Amino acid sequence: MDLTEWLEYVTNGLRSQLAEVQEKGESLIRLDVLTNAHKLTARQRVALALATNNPEFRMEDFEAKCPGIHRRSLQRDLRALIEKHLPVSEGATNRLVYRVAGKP
Repeated sequence: MDLTEWLEYVTNGLRSQLAEVQEKGESLIRLDVLTNAHKLTARQRVALALATNNPEFRMEDFEAKCPGIHRRSLQRDLRALIEKHLPVSEGATNRLVYRVAGKP
């Protein structure tokens, strides 16, 4: 029995899984470094995670991640992050989106 094709299939699957785990780990480490360097609150960390894990996000996405928190508090958190140049905001008031600074 020739198991070469099966072994190649398994190793390719393991390689892709390892790459995903490594990428996720590096992303979490970067998030922790930024959180500590800028002394971010837990809600600001959530917003930064949204920005780094998605091409863009809206206030509604942030509200969904922080249920029970008043919208004005979340807006203050985002404003503080923007002042630190971590995410950027684009668009008008009702179409405002946030993304990591430097991401297209």
